[in-house]
Amino acid sequence: ITPHAYLVQARLRLARRLLAEGHSPADTAFMAGFADQSHLGRWFQRAYRISPAHYRRLCTNLPDVSKK
Repeated sequence: ITPHAYLVQARLRLARRLLAEGHSPADTAFMAGFADQSHLGRWFQRAYRISPAHYRRLCTNLPDVSKK
């Protein structure tokens, strides 16, 4: 595994934990070290075949405030 692939995997693991705790996708992207929310979304979708927002909804009962 390349150093970059390892770094992306570590960031994605952190992102999954943060989303499961109820953090927003935008905050999660910042805290996990992604350039922005869309960067997180592209990697998350590629790795897990699900969007970060959808993953968050599956893990929590928190409403998605970005849809207001």
